[in-house]
Amino acid sequence: MKKNSNYQTAISVLSYAREDHFDGVNALYRLGAILELDSSMSQDGLERYLKKLKKQLEELSICPNRILISGNHVEIDWYPKGYQMVMNRGQYAGLFLEFAKYLNECPIQNIRIGDGCVDDDPDDLVKSALNGEINFFPEFNEKCFGIQNGESIEILNCNPNYGISELWR
Repeated sequence: MKKNSNYQTAISVLSYAREDHFDGVNALYRLGAILELDSSMSQDGLERYLKKLKKQLEELSICPNRILISGNHVEIDWYPKGYQMVMNRGQYAGLFLEFAKYLNECPIQNIRIGDGCVDDDPDDLVKSALNGEINFFPEFNEKCFGIQNGESIEILNCNPNYGISELWR
């Protein structure tokens, strides 16, 4: 099920993604994934789950930059390293298919593409960048996306029902 839904989402991105994400003018802002939370999970259960999730994410070949606890789900974001810019719709679809393959092969159960990232405002700081600073052919790999060496995953809690302790950070 995970395999089909991620590939289907990657392909469907073409129908509703903002054109300024693949216009060759704006840089990508992020690629995102989502995990649903069990609504009956206790505070202790959530903390155990997040500790395990953080450890799993840190062990991935492309470590994400941020975990956001929001409502009944966890959003996981991979930010670009430097300026990553796609030039057309086909290249954008290819990047999302690579991302879908990565998520399908990762050991985290029920992780799926979060389609909210296709509606983000793109990074317009690229307009002041030199062409040599821009990667016009991004791939979903550790050179183009994810955490830099020495950084840690940022964890944000936007769910007022959970008071996450500092112990697991």
